[in-house]
Amino acid sequence: MNRKWMNKTLLALSIQVAIGGAYAAEEPALGGYEAVDESEAVVSAPSQPSANTATQPVDEQSQASSALQQQEGDASKETSLQEVFTSNERQYSLIKKGDISSYYDIDYTYYRDTQIDAEMAKGQLYQLRVQENATHSMTNTFTAQYGVLDNLTFTASLPLVAKTDLLKDASTAGLGDISFGARWEPFPLKTGRLPLILFGNVSTKTGDSPYEVNAADDLGTGKGYYSAGVGASTRKYIDPVVLFASVSANYGFKETGLNQKRGSRIIDDFEPGISGGFAFGFAYSFNYDVSMTMSYQQSFNTGSEFTYSSGESYSPADQTSSTLAISLGVRVSPETIVNGTVGIGLTEDAPDVSLGLSFPLDILGFGKKLR
Repeated sequence: MNRKWMNKTLLALSIQVAIGGAYAAEEPALGGYEAVDESEAVVSAPSQPSANTATQPVDEQSQASSALQQQEGDASKETSLQEVFTSNERQYSLIKKGDISSYYDIDYTYYRDTQIDAEMAKGQLYQLRVQENATHSMTNTFTAQYGVLDNLTFTASLPLVAKTDLLKDASTAGLGDISFGARWEPFPLKTGRLPLILFGNVSTKTGDSPYEVNAADDLGTGKGYYSAGVGASTRKYIDPVVLFASVSANYGFKETGLNQKRGSRIIDDFEPGISGGFAFGFAYSFNYDVSMTMSYQQSFNTGSEFTYSSGESYSPADQTSSTLAISLGVRVSPETIVNGTVGIGLTEDAPDVSLGLSFPLDILGFGKKLR
């Protein structure tokens, strides 16, 4: 029974890289593509500090094991297990109250595409702009989480971004957009009921805005606007597989007074619009030390609009980004899982390729209990 719990734990830990972004990716307009923030993704699942949630406590596992070892003359195994999962101490899959944990993600993406930005009215071509994109991006994200309650966790993420555009012959490095989030599990774990985790986040614009730099020669490290998002996720154990899924939505707040030159015109205002997405996949445990996760992620952006100093406005086409991700989780210590991910873009709006590595910083002493 203990080995079965270990396999489930490893599966839960490996999910976080494939779904680490529990939030839908926000799609910049006019070729301003950015890497999906895998650390705040799309799905929440039980995990080590590097994931959106934590595994069930060890004492619960030992209780379940003891229940299965009851003799025939004792209380039934079903009754014992039911008492374990529905005891007065309500059990949740998030980190426990007073606990602090931290983890580090490093993500690389490469994007190559040609875009034609054209606008016509009454048979006349008012705007024609051909934009080439060939961008390498490296994002280092440090994330900390704190258990406010057993079923409520606060998170904060600090990204450091480096970019190089081969066609512009430009590069930049600096702070990205700091974000804050929360995860809430409204119902305790119960046999036969799918767990539900609700999450939300607020993203700042601390990075260099792509709408304030020189668009022809410079690069931005952030998306350039504030945003807020909400979502929900769930999972299902079918030993030795874990199925998971999530859905999320984000709203970008309007930016005014930009004064950025684009071709022969100047952008005054930018309306990011609404973005959203979903993800689903599965994790499979080969043994106690190795597991594999596969996931499909799709996000969209709609309702974006630029307003120029002349009073004209322009709405770019809606964007859709789809990615197939494969990750491998390897246990390097009894309590630590390191995840490596390879992502393949399936649409023009997605990065051509992405690579990721994630591991908890608790092994370096950055996690502790405050009880």
